[in-house]
Amino acid sequence: MYQLQIHYRKANLIATVKGTFYNFNMIDTRFPVSVHIMLTLAYHQDELINSEYLSKSLNTNPTFIRKLVSRLVEAGLIESFRGKGGGIKIAQSPSKISLADIYAASLEDKTLVSPHKKPVSKACIVSCSMNAILCDIVQGIESSTKSYLSKMYLSDLLKKVK
Repeated sequence: MYQLQIHYRKANLIATVKGTFYNFNMIDTRFPVSVHIMLTLAYHQDELINSEYLSKSLNTNPTFIRKLVSRLVEAGLIESFRGKGGGIKIAQSPSKISLADIYAASLEDKTLVSPHKKPVSKACIVSCSMNAILCDIVQGIESSTKSYLSKMYLSDLLKKVK
């Protein structure tokens, strides 16, 4: 019989099975930060916004913002203008941009929740089963999330900005 201890530390699920430590990265901030970026651009629809403004608004690193902006530009959700006085702006009407579009652009082919990639302990049956168990859970979460987000549009969120 193995003793299983599970607890949460910040955004991670931590599990210890028979002295073997497992760390599951449970939360990724790229999607919520991307929604914040898109909502800011929708709110300031007629203005060019720069990454410095966004990083201050989000209280985060400008490099992280630029990486997300690059993904959103590639997806055709925002336009980027270089040079002095340049910046970014929303490329489409907020009523045409679903949260599923933002989700897909911000995470690319990754999932919002993912199991760890650590090697398994072959001596532990739980360890050997965890990846398959969590993969099924992650697929269910992803499917439900994408379905839910496809019904929500940036314009719906914009109405809630006070």
